[in-house]
Amino acid sequence: MGQNKEQLKKLLDFIDELAKDKGNAWFVEELAQRYSPGSSIQVVANDVKSIRDALHIKADNSIKYEYIDNAILRNQLLVDNLRMENYALDYQTIDETERFYYFCLNAFFQVENMLNYYFYLKYKDDMDALLTHIEECTKSTKYPFKRRGNEISVGDVAIEKKISSFCYEHFPYSKGGNDFTLKTLSDLRQVRNEGLHRCSIIKEEKNEKLYEFFKYQDFNTIRALLKKVSAKIEEQLRNRLINF
Repeated sequence: MGQNKEQLKKLLDFIDELAKDKGNAWFVEELAQRYSPGSSIQVVANDVKSIRDALHIKADNSIKYEYIDNAILRNQLLVDNLRMENYALDYQTIDETERFYYFCLNAFFQVENMLNYYFYLKYKDDMDALLTHIEECTKSTKYPFKRRGNEISVGDVAIEKKISSFCYEHFPYSKGGNDFTLKTLSDLRQVRNEGLHRCSIIKEEKNEKLYEFFKYQDFNTIRALLKKVSAKIEEQLRNRLINF
């Protein structure tokens, strides 16, 4: 049965006001998923194909991200993954350092988006619970997380704190152990922050902090790291669906 047109217009105006609040970003995303034609898996696949064609991308996705329900986010992850893999294959136009830098950059984009999605789904609108969790996980670190009081969404928390919290929970480092997930993810973030020019210099300077990263990491190890994080998030999300 159709509703009164004026009432529906008022509802649209109310939704517009809700959308202006950053804290309601999840609501806008939910509307997009439910009612946007771009929410279907087929359209996402078509979008990715169009991007591949436009950018002359020859690589295939190394991660499918089929467990990501948000179509917009899944599309972004797939595109970043394609860009990452394309740099691994680009032997002719750019040198090794540049290839690896952009490979790492796009890998980190995926890490950041995956962690934001994970923490958003885990805590939904309970920001206090999320902030308390991060405080607890980082309290024994050199730079523990301290809330500013104006955090209203997962994106307001610094990515290094989300990395620390995620690894504290799922990939804890123990003295004498061999799980260096936290260190490698932290170094990957540093690579993103330094930029291409600075990373080119670091490779030649043995006294620099990230020299060891470039010495021991390569396309395969970073790809494996990304798959490891993705697999853990997929496992946690599937368990959450079963438990709840």
